[in-house]
Amino acid sequence: MLLNGVEEQDEIKWYKENFGKEPLYDEVIGMLAKTSSERNGLLKEFFEPTEEELEEGRKLPTDAHKAIAELVKQGYIKVIVTTNFDRLIEQALDELNVQYQTLYHDSDIEGMKPLAHADCTVLKIHGDYRDTRFKNITDELESYSDSLTDILKKIFDEYGLIISGWSAEWDTALRDTIKSVKGRRYSWYWHSFSKEVGEKAQELINFRDASVIIDSSGADHFFRELNENVNSISQVKKVNLDNVQVKLKRLKRYIANNDEIKIREIITDETVKITEYINKVNTNAEVSTEYLYQKVEEIKERSKQLAILLSVLSYYAKTTEQEQLLIETLERLTSINQHSGTVLLLNLQQVPLQIALYSIGISSVKTGNYKLLDKVFKSPRVRDKFKSKLDFLSFTSPSRGLHGLLDYIKPERRFFLPTEEVLLYPFMKEIFLEGQLVFDDQEYEIYYDIFEFLRSIKSRYLDNRGYFSGRFGFKDDRSHLIQFLLEGYSNESWDVLEICAGDKEKFIEALKHLVEDLNGQSMFTGYGLLEAYINGENKF
Repeated sequence: MLLNGVEEQDEIKWYKENFGKEPLYDEVIGMLAKTSSERNGLLKEFFEPTEEELEEGRKLPTDAHKAIAELVKQGYIKVIVTTNFDRLIEQALDELNVQYQTLYHDSDIEGMKPLAHADCTVLKIHGDYRDTRFKNITDELESYSDSLTDILKKIFDEYGLIISGWSAEWDTALRDTIKSVKGRRYSWYWHSFSKEVGEKAQELINFRDASVIIDSSGADHFFRELNENVNSISQVKKVNLDNVQVKLKRLKRYIANNDEIKIREIITDETVKITEYINKVNTNAEVSTEYLYQKVEEIKERSKQLAILLSVLSYYAKTTEQEQLLIETLERLTSINQHSGTVLLLNLQQVPLQIALYSIGISSVKTGNYKLLDKVFKSPRVRDKFKSKLDFLSFTSPSRGLHGLLDYIKPERRFFLPTEEVLLYPFMKEIFLEGQLVFDDQEYEIYYDIFEFLRSIKSRYLDNRGYFSGRFGFKDDRSHLIQFLLEGYSNESWDVLEICAGDKEKFIEALKHLVEDLNGQSMFTGYGLLEAYINGENKF
């Protein structure tokens, strides 16, 4: 830099020596250009590349811009909110022929397509450097127009956000707008380059219960990895979508024809696939929230075909051979047994087994096959050589590590039962709706809750304290459980008693223990359960 005829190598040092303080953007730009028109001319040379810079690949979209554009093209990102006034993200979108609308002034907002109807919306809240109305000094960032504030509130309320490269230090109006939105429909993720975030950023992270993702390699690495991970998961989903309906039709045909060999082959083939995948997971990899989340999503997708097939086989099972195959499948999934590595990564091995258990268990409840349900609870032998002394219900206890894993990948809020709330309830809903075994969400919830209730009863019957409760334990609406117990009250030969060896007194004893446990835990309650079964009372 040439100053007063002298070449200065360190501009920062020169500024501090001459002005006695650190250079701040506001002050420097204010001295060099008094108006937005002057700033436009000053900054233009920093954004528009010369021919030489183009040849050198400078001032062009980065890997981060390109990855974001790819995610837009695939439909994963619908809205981009940026404080930058360059045109790099638009250039990246143009290169992929993505249709988008750019909003950088109130007049644009007034004539915009609705966010939901546009392929992509780029909202440049500080404007575009080519327009003299752009804002980039603190005084100009202290307030927004009503139309800009309204659209930002809509975005913050109706969309999940990934925030990257924003310090939150200077944008007063943007911070205030974020804090004015009370809705929490979708999660927010805050990408930070270091473990230390600024005070303003931390305030917003706490306010939004955002998950912090630390990636010191920068935005290029972060968005490139995100794009690759999304592509990996989407490919698995596509393969599953193509194959599962074909296999489902085959399985139903095999069951109808009593083709035990083909039934065994199709179930075993899917079991082998998921166990081979799990055993190849690198349990010594570097642990991060996003990596574990990605792995859980991959395992869910890879388990999906087996889950649907098991739920259908359990639903239509007609022979002892078919029921035995279900038990064997559960046993085989206990043999996923890598034992060295990071604990959180080792806990991933439990996911397919939980999914299989719920697939078979909920179907058994749906068909009223409580003999099969009892076998599922007590018959599978644990093949993990270090845990072989545990009974099956103890081995499948979420407290053996799954609760901790799922709490870790969803740190934005506290869950009463992370395994059930984060993983099993939403995922099994997909399984039973896609397998057409339940009519709707309401019907699914009935059989899901009854299964977890009976799992809780069986655990008390066996004096096994590894399983505390399902979602029913903290839900306000348990009318379907009360109705279920009222049916038991009026039926001395209730089939459900199979899970307690047909002994009504043992069932009552287990129910009493469950109610005591629920009443002794904050936010849980056993209210009305015992009265419904013993006295036929409906307290709801």
